[in-house]
Amino acid sequence: MKILIIALDQTYNFTVPLLEADGHEVLLLTHFDKIPLISGTPEGKAYVLEQIAEFQPDTVINAIPSIVLPTSSDYTYLGNTEASSRLETYKWETRQKAAELGWSLPTVLEECDLDAMSPQSGKTYLKPKGLSTLASAIQVPANTVHNDVLPPNIPAFVEQDLDYDYAADCMFTVANGAYHISRVVGYSSEGAGNEKLIEAGPDWTDIYTLVTLPTAAETAFITKCRAWLDYVVTLGGNYSGNLGGGITSSNEIYWFEHNARPPNYCTSFREGTVQDWLDGLTTDPTKTPYVLYSIET
Repeated sequence: MKILIIALDQTYNFTVPLLEADGHEVLLLTHFDKIPLISGTPEGKAYVLEQIAEFQPDTVINAIPSIVLPTSSDYTYLGNTEASSRLETYKWETRQKAAELGWSLPTVLEECDLDAMSPQSGKTYLKPKGLSTLASAIQVPANTVHNDVLPPNIPAFVEQDLDYDYAADCMFTVANGAYHISRVVGYSSEGAGNEKLIEAGPDWTDIYTLVTLPTAAETAFITKCRAWLDYVVTLGGNYSGNLGGGITSSNEIYWFEHNARPPNYCTSFREGTVQDWLDGLTTDPTKTPYVLYSIET
């Protein structure tokens, strides 16, 4: 069949040759294309819809939450709903919901415009409150402000960094009102924190070392993730994503972020096939394969 995939670069690139080997015709659109798809601009959405009309796919896999496409009788749509996409793109309200569901929250040091934060005495994380051309958290070193040009008049907030023993990721798939956790990943305490969420490209593999989480820490983290995902499935959608959290020495679990999309450092399936991946997104999330990160290859 004809499959159109919309994703951040290096998210689903590795699936294209696998799908083509199975006889599918694939068109991959990433945010490196003509329109900056990650921004969620009307132009970006219009560009995607133009490509759909031209390619006439049987299935559309949309892994960019800031672009929510309408369902269509012309193709199977696998992606976020408006409600599920907000879990990533509206970080302030998602943070409040995480607290309701039992996650501890990093202290907010300042609410400000995105381009107007004040210097803080320790490392912090700058996040837009709602949908903007900046979707990621920004790590800001102590006694500095972020130097890149950021859009003005965008409400934002600054979170304090904490000294976690571990950072952890939970990779999941939501489909047909159910979810499946395909893997939980632990990282060493050195560098543990929200900077992982910046998607720093090749530099990310220099910051983190994968580790085996202690049983009690992993259990505490998964318990929080399941409470969150029980809520997430009520919002609908067929997509894969990941949750980030920090784990203290007392196994208190702190909220980092919900990504309503896979990370953009996936490289291969350790087990399972590309057909299992399709089936996991389409009908049965328990079929979702275990995905390897670039740091593991």
